[in-house]
Amino acid sequence: MIPYQADIGEGTIIGYQGIGVVIHKRCVIGRNCHIAQNVTMGGTSDLYEVPILGDNVSVGAGANIIGAVHVGNNVKIGAGAVVIRDIPNNCIAVGVPARIIKKE
Repeated sequence: MIPYQADIGEGTIIGYQGIGVVIHKRCVIGRNCHIAQNVTMGGTSDLYEVPILGDNVSVGAGANIIGAVHVGNNVKIGAGAVVIRDIPNNCIAVGVPARIIKKE
């Protein structure tokens, strides 16, 4: 489910015609991002804020980005990762919960 209210930047690609993709209506996705299938981006019941992705972010299949999370520019999030904390620019994050394995 990809609501029309979500702020999705120019050049962003949602893979596999958006199969299994759930994006909260207040999410912000930057330019030239790639969102793979079965990705969930949403808030939590006790917080108003939702995820914000920078430019050139790649989100792997089945990843979850939950809560008031800011993902920087040029970030890669691995398949199946669960992002619950901010990720700075130019990093690669993987795992449950996601942790930074490389800063470029």
